[in-house]
Amino acid sequence: MIFQGSSSCRIRGVSTDSRKIQPGELFVPIEGPNFDGHQFIRQALEKGAAGSLFRTGWEQKADGVEGFGKFLIQVEDPLKALGDLAHFWRGRHSRVKTVAITGSNGKTTTKEMAARALSTAFRVLKTEGNLNNLIGLPLMLLRLSDEHEVAVLEMGMNLPGEIRRLQEIAEPQVSLITNVGRAHLEFLGSLEGIVRAKGELWEGLRQDDWIAVNADDPRVVELAAAVHCRKKTFGIRERAEISAEGISVEAAFGTRFSLKLEDQTMPIGLHTFGRHNVYNALGAAALAAILGLDAEKIAAGLDGFQPHPGRGRIHSLGRGLHLLDDTYNSNPDSLEATLAAFGEMKGDSRGLVVLGDMLELGPGTADFHDEAGKKMGALRFEHLFFCGEQREHLADGAKSAGMEESRIHLFADPEEVAGSLESRAGEGDWILVKGSRRLRMERIVEALIERLGKI
Repeated sequence: MIFQGSSSCRIRGVSTDSRKIQPGELFVPIEGPNFDGHQFIRQALEKGAAGSLFRTGWEQKADGVEGFGKFLIQVEDPLKALGDLAHFWRGRHSRVKTVAITGSNGKTTTKEMAARALSTAFRVLKTEGNLNNLIGLPLMLLRLSDEHEVAVLEMGMNLPGEIRRLQEIAEPQVSLITNVGRAHLEFLGSLEGIVRAKGELWEGLRQDDWIAVNADDPRVVELAAAVHCRKKTFGIRERAEISAEGISVEAAFGTRFSLKLEDQTMPIGLHTFGRHNVYNALGAAALAAILGLDAEKIAAGLDGFQPHPGRGRIHSLGRGLHLLDDTYNSNPDSLEATLAAFGEMKGDSRGLVVLGDMLELGPGTADFHDEAGKKMGALRFEHLFFCGEQREHLADGAKSAGMEESRIHLFADPEEVAGSLESRAGEGDWILVKGSRRLRMERIVEALIERLGKI
């Protein structure tokens, strides 16, 4: 309902941040546990916003903005209204093919790979940064313009129902669940709850929609079996339409493999490590193939891929040291994949591992960290550096697996790690830093680069 102003008012964009609002934009006041955007409506209008939404009940406080000559629109829920507005705008650009990607691990890297491959043939809009939730995804969709041909959208979640709502907003014709693993257990309760939540992406699909199916993930295969639409499979172990063979690792480069698609085989080199990144590349290849790209174009897009900081990027430092930065996030499955990749990269060199807490694991948090400690202790790394609230559980696990206590180092504050690690690192060592982003483990990476120098 228009509370103030005229229905003929025009807007140039949409923002939820009063600090970054641009003249002519619509301000959407989002409410959260520790903030209420309604407190900043006046500020947004003063900075040039054309108008603002507001939730029912706030109109009693609207008198203070009447003099600005701006419009105010009353809605039941500004967050839902933001999604509805994005859905409407997406409908205005129905010729754009929309690709949606979710999963427990690898969704951001797969999104980047898919956008890179698809950009060889289409004008692509892709999710930027962490704009993958109920606020960010609508803001991305609202950037659609006549110049775009494909939108590659990442969908994240913490709670049941969130992926369903994102799917309703974006209405993707092509979608992918990268894998289903042990992430967000605190909010979803069990692995079965995670399966149901990720499966929301594939609810209500039409027969002419497409899904890309990881043939090597039994949970994804089970979800796909219940969906009646067009499908394209990818995998390494199981038979699939898109596959990889000849996977090899080069310490100074990354991972090489041959992409097999129909009767074509194309070599691809990724500046990243680990079989999990080959799966990410295959998922991206499946999405691109669904949209009509052949193996040659897909390989041209994927070849030379380098991950963003914090997502498996390698840094070459002074004294012949190499640093694997995997600080964006951590859960039991991503840790296992990263440790396997780290083992491949370092080869016979010494390995030093810095690990912070894995978050959102619920009541089993201590057990998950004890298990992680045991795995690292069994791998016989030269030194282990544990920081965060779960450091004692990680250390107990490592010691129970036979790791000498003198090679286990505990820190409450990640800021203290770099100095201790620098004094113990030797020429040619490999260093892994991994943890959940809330711990800001990237500060350790930044400190090591500053202390040791980047080559």
